[in-house]
Amino acid sequence: MASSARSLGQTALFLSRRGSAPSFILQSRQFNTTRPNLHVDPPAKKSRRAVRPEDMPMAPEYSPDLLTEQQRSMYDLMSPEDRRQFDAANIRQVQDFNSPQKRRAMFADLDKEVTEINRAFPMRFDGNTTQRLNFWGKDETDDFAKVEDADEEYLDDEMTSMAHAEVELHREVREYARIAAWDMPFLSNLAKPFSLPTEDQILRFRYTTYMGEEHPAQSKVVVELASKDLTPKHLTEDQRQTFLKLVGTRYNPDTDIVRMSCEKHQTAVQNKRSLGDLVNSLIKEAKEGDSFADLPLDLRHHTPKTPLRFPNEWNMTPERRQQLEARRKERQQRDQQGVGIIDGNKILAQLAEVPPPVSPALSKRAEAEREKVAVRAGKFPQKPVVRRMR
Repeated sequence: MASSARSLGQTALFLSRRGSAPSFILQSRQFNTTRPNLHVDPPAKKSRRAVRPEDMPMAPEYSPDLLTEQQRSMYDLMSPEDRRQFDAANIRQVQDFNSPQKRRAMFADLDKEVTEINRAFPMRFDGNTTQRLNFWGKDETDDFAKVEDADEEYLDDEMTSMAHAEVELHREVREYARIAAWDMPFLSNLAKPFSLPTEDQILRFRYTTYMGEEHPAQSKVVVELASKDLTPKHLTEDQRQTFLKLVGTRYNPDTDIVRMSCEKHQTAVQNKRSLGDLVNSLIKEAKEGDSFADLPLDLRHHTPKTPLRFPNEWNMTPERRQQLEARRKERQQRDQQGVGIIDGNKILAQLAEVPPPVSPALSKRAEAEREKVAVRAGKFPQKPVVRRMR
């Protein structure tokens, strides 16, 4: 806003003080091939003298007929009251301009405002019209596409994007380190003593957070309640069985816990309110609705798990330690005496001295092989040759 006002003020000041353009006398001579001996100095420029306000011509008297065609059309669309105000304002403006004292005061105020604007927002008008093109506009042939680059000049000494990312990560780590050092110790002032829930607080809500990060599941809320906590204050035993039939697969018979979740709303508060209304509606339906007494409680959705327990015999008792120590000592004595240790070298030596006995079946087969008659190699009976008559 200040730059536009300053520009308008300088334009008005220039137009108000602009005089008639000086006429320069052009030096001319007849055509001649001979080089002149004397140097002709250029004509001296006359200095422009600022036009004083009292030297400016008088403005003509105001009349609607002096308006342009567009201004006249808008003037005709005005109401009579607006026309009278418009005419009075223009007449007063012409009278002030034609008055020398008011005109001098008007231009003095204008010069003062221009000086204050220049002092507050200094600008240089050096007349440099060269454009500083960006990287993509150097080879551009279209003049309208050559846009001056408003960014700072790139000196090729800046860090890369990966380096900036590392610096940003370092800043984040330092921020959390400052929080851990200066802010977290004050959390002890907000600590409250733990108190067990009362009999009326039978609902347990569980929330999910991702440490400040946006996640689709951050609005999910889970509610848990034990069905036996509903009796006898809220429901009777028969009504509790009806309540379990209504919740269906959300009931765990091993732990007697009913678990339900909700994430259909955008915020966790809305999901918590929806779960609370759902529990109230189930309790109301178990009291006032159908009891389903003819239907048994269906527990086929639950697969019971046998808990694995550590055997009591394996527990390390003093008697068990004494028994293990006695076994270790007995094993060490037997190892020192060599009882129960098998020596492979001795066994191989004994087998080498006494040949192992041959089984009777192998002996009979060997005798049968000796009784066979030997046949010279290559003496095989030839087949009879059968000749065919043609």
